[in-house]
Amino acid sequence: MSAFVCRVVDSGGNRVVLRRDAAHEAAVLRDLNQEGYLILSITPASSVAELPNQRLKPALVLEFTQILATLMANGLRLKEALSIARHVGVGAVGPLLQRVEERVAKGDSLHESLSAWRSGFPPLYLGLVRIGEKAGDLATIFQRLSDYLAGRQALRDKMVNSLVYPVFVLCVAIVGIVLLATLILPKLTGMIGSLNPHAAAVYRQNVAGFQRGAGVLVILLLLVGGAVAGLLRLRVRKAEWARRVDALLLKVPVVGVFLQLSFGLNFSFAMETLLTSGYPLEEALEESSWVVANMRYRESLMMARDSVVKGVRLSEALRKEAVFPQVLIGWMAVGEGAHDLVKSFAQLRAYYQKETDKLYARFMNLAEPALIVTVGIILVTLILTFITPIFTMLGELL
Repeated sequence: MSAFVCRVVDSGGNRVVLRRDAAHEAAVLRDLNQEGYLILSITPASSVAELPNQRLKPALVLEFTQILATLMANGLRLKEALSIARHVGVGAVGPLLQRVEERVAKGDSLHESLSAWRSGFPPLYLGLVRIGEKAGDLATIFQRLSDYLAGRQALRDKMVNSLVYPVFVLCVAIVGIVLLATLILPKLTGMIGSLNPHAAAVYRQNVAGFQRGAGVLVILLLLVGGAVAGLLRLRVRKAEWARRVDALLLKVPVVGVFLQLSFGLNFSFAMETLLTSGYPLEEALEESSWVVANMRYRESLMMARDSVVKGVRLSEALRKEAVFPQVLIGWMAVGEGAHDLVKSFAQLRAYYQKETDKLYARFMNLAEPALIVTVGIILVTLILTFITPIFTMLGELL
């Protein structure tokens, strides 16, 4: 039995720290979910006192992963790879490698060691490392994680580079509007009034309409932002609201598609790894729930797992939950018919990877034109509201 410290939120919205003894973390997760707690973190008791608050950047996590992937691909065991890596890593990754190597040398698992940086290593990363340790195949896990993180980093860099110019133009336009409304418009109104009172009255109406429109837009943005922040706060504090928010996110048109692809990729990758390593289907489903962050999706996986334990086919168990997409259910039926679920999950992983990359590419291709169109609308509004009346007045005077 191992001891775990669990940070949870109870039904009353209170944050509670519990200590549980169990054979493994999956048992603790299952028990806490059944008791209605919203789980914030589950940490081995031996490592709680040493948890740092350091936040790791994605580039640093990628470098850490690439170093270990390269060393372990050459046949080195984890301790040997960490011992060499701490001397190879330079810059910010050096202390990270050293800290992990020290914890592993004391007897902690790699998953326990990396859990000390919960703000740096995402749940998918920790879940897959945990699975890799149980399956005894960390080298494959790190190689796949390295490829996955490298692809995400390349997309992130490309997206940032594509958005730098339009975001800069948008910021300049917003600053220009603020300066126009606070410094220039009052002076222009006075000048126009001294030259043409009628034009000044029209100009004041335009200014008032523009200010009302800007005020309404700001209020709407604040209301939307406040609503989103409130929902996220409720999600953290109340387990029932967490289920509702997560279920709602799966139904939002664009967000739901992205989440389904992301969860499907993580789930299929974890299941392929576990089944390839000889895990029974029931245990693989339970372990794979660790790589899914959405509570609604995770609970559906656990319910499907319970149905499989009772003798229900996996495809039918997934279909009963009404959360999983038809492509996932269809491939499970194919795998069951061919008696080869491993290949089905491999095909699913490739499918979800391709669809995720396509979605990222579409967003990146649409984001820049959308920002440019937004800036164009702002400029046209300014011209029609302020510039055109000035030229009209000058034409009347001449």
